[in-house]
Amino acid sequence: MAASPYPIPRPSNSLDRLAGFLMDELAPYPGRGATVARIVTACTLTAVLVMMFKLPNGFLGVFYALAISRADSRATVRNGLYILLANIAAFIVAATGIALFVDYPLPRFLFIVIIFFLAFFLTRALTSQAVAFGFTLIVVAACSVPIIWARPSSFYPDIETTFWTAFGIVLGTFATVLTEWIFKPRMAATEKPSHSQPLFVPDSFSNPEYVKFALKGCLAATICYVFWSAVAWPGLGVSTVTCVLAAPVGILGSSRQRLTTRLAGLFFGGVICGIGSEVFVLPQADSIVGYILPLAAISAIAAWFVTSSPRLNYFGRQMALAYYITIFQGFGVSTTLVASRDRLTGILLGILVMWFVFDAPVTESRQIRAASLQPRSEETEVS
Repeated sequence: MAASPYPIPRPSNSLDRLAGFLMDELAPYPGRGATVARIVTACTLTAVLVMMFKLPNGFLGVFYALAISRADSRATVRNGLYILLANIAAFIVAATGIALFVDYPLPRFLFIVIIFFLAFFLTRALTSQAVAFGFTLIVVAACSVPIIWARPSSFYPDIETTFWTAFGIVLGTFATVLTEWIFKPRMAATEKPSHSQPLFVPDSFSNPEYVKFALKGCLAATICYVFWSAVAWPGLGVSTVTCVLAAPVGILGSSRQRLTTRLAGLFFGGVICGIGSEVFVLPQADSIVGYILPLAAISAIAAWFVTSSPRLNYFGRQMALAYYITIFQGFGVSTTLVASRDRLTGILLGILVMWFVFDAPVTESRQIRAASLQPRSEETEVS
């Protein structure tokens, strides 16, 4: 048999490149271990407080304690008050929506759509990502996930659950700021305090790209919300929160790489770690310690990825969200795999819709443009 004139691709090359990439991204660097330790401390403290006060939807508070920015420990402490104010403002906005629009279906729907637009706009326009995240997570969860509107068919308002869920996220803020304040490096005596930064970026109201980004995010979240309401599948409500978390802000790589990273985080965090813990680990736990130790261990793995570069840190956030939402569905240990399946399906829905709205049109336009630049064959020239 004659040898093929074309070289056969070697899968090992791709595996070698992947292994090299992971080794570079996951290698220790000065301060990384300390940052991961602070993240795990904040997550563990939040989980204990959520279970102590028996707060609903505890996964949001624990996830917020992990996902809040720690790029600058001093800035996180300085912005602690602003983050808390953002949490409170989000709850006030959500509660206002209940009071004004609970009995009016069309205004209620329009209010939720406006909330989606506002959340995505602030994600890009606010200077502090921690402040933006503190507002958007609560307001989107409260206005779209079945927290305020307990059932899509009846839209029964549950303001008590909304309040305690928001309080759980506030506890996550408190645990994060307290941890950063205790363990942050102390300023040298000669170091001057930094000047306060503006609330909005300089071109927030003049750059049309921010509005374009907000419109795309609003479209994706609205699609998820309408689909969830139409099928009345409670677990899908988390898809709207996933849209906010999957917003391509500072995420490097091609659209295919971003989608792969999101799906890999969902599978590893939700299926391997989450459902695996429900089946093999949590049934053996007979105390809060047996529940907290696995949570701290998985949080440490996720935090190590979160402290990677923008090419990989989203994997850690997606992994943590899928894990927390699987094992932390109420204020304690999850006992049913059905709820885990439903919520993971909701995350998958949010990821796919965000990819379709943000990345699929770009991919298609690039393919069309690339095809138009290809040289025409002789057969085409003759015809």
